Amino acid sequence: MSHFGARSLLFLVCAAFLATATAESFALRTVQSGDSVGSIANRFGVSSSTVLQANGLNGTLIRPGDVLRVPLGEAVGGVVEAAPDPPPGFRRHVLGSGETLSGIVDRYDITLRALVGANPDLSSLDRLPVGVELLIPPGEGLVVPLHDPSRLTELIELYGAEPVAVARANALRSPFDLRPGMLLFLPGVEPSAALERLAAVREAENRYVWPVHGRLTSYFGRRNLGMGTAAFHRGIDVAAPTGTPIVAARSGTVTFAGWSTRGYGNLVRIRHAGGAETWYAHASRILVSVGQYVNQGERIALVGSTGLSTGPHLHFELHVGGSAIDPLGELR
Repeated sequence: MSHFGARSLLFLVCAAFLATATAESFALRTVQSGDSVGSIANRFGVSSSTVLQANGLNGTLIRPGDVLRVPLGEAVGGVVEAAPDPPPGFRRHVLGSGETLSGIVDRYDITLRALVGANPDLSSLDRLPVGVELLIPPGEGLVVPLHDPSRLTELIELYGAEPVAVARANALRSPFDLRPGMLLFLPGVEPSAALERLAAVREAENRYVWPVHGRLTSYFGRRNLGMGTAAFHRGIDVAAPTGTPIVAARSGTVTFAGWSTRGYGNLVRIRHAGGAETWYAHASRILVSVGQYVNQGERIALVGSTGLSTGPHLHFELHVGGSAIDPLGELR
């Protein structure tokens, strides 16, 4: 777990008991909604019985707000240190139910690049759990830990940062302001490595989901149209009642939302990370607009029979590298 997210999930305080020959260390865990003795024990790598014994509990009933002592022992490396404070001018935001990073970006009027730069150890752009604490930066740049204050100059040169800007952004007035492990904000530095890693994570985790559930009436490929004619069907057709919600098969940006003159009727096209596009045709109603970012599973249209259609259904296409491919192998 990242040291940013850990602050929002764990309240850790170490207690060293020096009166005994074998000193023990404990973490103090404030019970959160959904916690159990077992889940807390697993988080710290100890047994449930160890937690029960350390707190004098006869049963496993615990309530939010309770504070439990969790023996640390050698397995977790000894003393647990509190996460470092954010640089000056930063705010904290705990991700709530239903919130997304795009919503956080809009709320604080910052760019996604700035948010990633302030939280370069994010595990995902789309699937963060409720309770993760985000650092909200005053501007674009990169937050890095300063492990060795004597190597500050080397660190600044490594990232190509401006020394005066770094000093101002971190309120550094003398060498005595530097502390091992402190978080340092490097204004203007692009979080390239974090952005590339998160783009790869998004590509791996955001597979395509079914945009609508119904009876599959036509497959991808050549199909016989009767009377000796045939055509190539560039997608799949899923029959569903008029008005059935159509959802985005994957997160992305709407590139087209309107009437198509090519027989698709009301059509929505969404571009995804990496350049792939999904097309949703014959809708009775469109619920999104061009330029809008939509999350996977978000409603974008309603099933209809507009355009060249013989009945209410969704015609769904997946385009990769500019060409339509069979979407059945990609849907889950």
